[in-house]
Amino acid sequence: MLRRLLLVSLVALAVAAPADAFSKQTGTLRMDDGVDLAYSLYEPDGTAPAGGWPGVMVLHGLAGTKESVEAISTSFVAGGYAVLAYDARGHGASGGVVTLAGPREVADLRAVRSAFAGRPEVNERIGAWGISYGGGQIWNALAAGVPLAAAEVVETWTSLYDALWPQSLARSGIVAGLAASVAARSPLIAGLRNDAVQSTNMSAIRALSQERSALPQVSTIRTPVYLFQGRTDFVFDISQATRAYARLTGPKRLYVGAFGHAPSTFPGPDIGFVLTEGLRWFDRHLKVPPVPIAADSGVLVARQGGGAPAVFSGLPATKASTFALTGSSVLRGESIVSRRTAPLKTALESWGGGTATITLSKLVRYPRLVVTVMAGTKVVAHGGLRPRAGVNHIQLANYCVYVPKATRLRVSVGPSSPAGQFAYLGFAGAGSATLGPVTLRLSSLAKPISG
Repeated sequence: MLRRLLLVSLVALAVAAPADAFSKQTGTLRMDDGVDLAYSLYEPDGTAPAGGWPGVMVLHGLAGTKESVEAISTSFVAGGYAVLAYDARGHGASGGVVTLAGPREVADLRAVRSAFAGRPEVNERIGAWGISYGGGQIWNALAAGVPLAAAEVVETWTSLYDALWPQSLARSGIVAGLAASVAARSPLIAGLRNDAVQSTNMSAIRALSQERSALPQVSTIRTPVYLFQGRTDFVFDISQATRAYARLTGPKRLYVGAFGHAPSTFPGPDIGFVLTEGLRWFDRHLKVPPVPIAADSGVLVARQGGGAPAVFSGLPATKASTFALTGSSVLRGESIVSRRTAPLKTALESWGGGTATITLSKLVRYPRLVVTVMAGTKVVAHGGLRPRAGVNHIQLANYCVYVPKATRLRVSVGPSSPAGQFAYLGFAGAGSATLGPVTLRLSSLAKPISG
């Protein structure tokens, strides 16, 4: 299971390389601290246009390399761009250690951009495309004022703490997988690994996360940004993109697609659409003269099962459904209690997360409370916290899942995710608690777009 969590950077992109001719050269760039970063430079064949080729930097995901995103790089070079992809420090052939998209990685991005823009055949208007870890670096660079002319961020975070430690409880299965992928080249992560997985020393985790999260500065960013986020992504849910989209004041666009970290994959079935949209965005904001596009803002959402995406002028309207699940059950050890709703009277398509309000009594050494909402074998939402006696309000992750009419949602409550799920790992030594009423409040699209 952990191999599925090593992020998209380890997945060979199943996209045929464009047939258009281009040259490729490799080399290293020395950073101001003496660390060498390995890069690949792709340029279209032929003479550069007046002012130079527009440039795009391509940044890989955690534990990945520039080769793992080569299909992305060659797609952009086929569109008339000079492309520079590089191994982040602590990755691939680059030196140094991983400091998790912190100030050091931002300084690297700034230096690489400057070197790229300084090439005589490249226009100084440089854009950046980054996936997961690479997208996080781009957000943090934008917040730090790195002069990017356009950006595309794919399945990434804007608030690392909210993504991985919502309500100060680790999505332990996710965090364990991420940490395992780079701990050997990151003293920082190796030192905090146990705390990060077991939700201890949370003040240190919060401080580290806040320094690596752009959300508080997003409203100051004027760079045109296209956000690509997955419908169901257990690492970085839809809210990581929608909160940023709502705050951006410059040109912005959001596509919520059929891809993502586990349980989804990248590339997904809509990879062609993702690449086409990305090329059009850069054509509009990097090329001279700019290539017009239909809209410089708006939200597109892929339909479950395929078809043309639904188009909204802004973030889609939502509604809330409330389900009251009564009863009394004893939670003991690693046991999980499930309750079911009545059959849905109408179909719904989750969007916006929601809350689970749970009453507990007679707590005895019960360290964590996890709620998982499922429709058949699909997770619709989940969340967790450190419980207390009385009423507990659990915030649910924001996924977009179509649930047909007559489905009975299953709400599982316990110290971990239910069998077959991995977001919240269980830990030995759980005590007991008495579970009382459960109220599920689930947000969904005002009108389903799938089915």
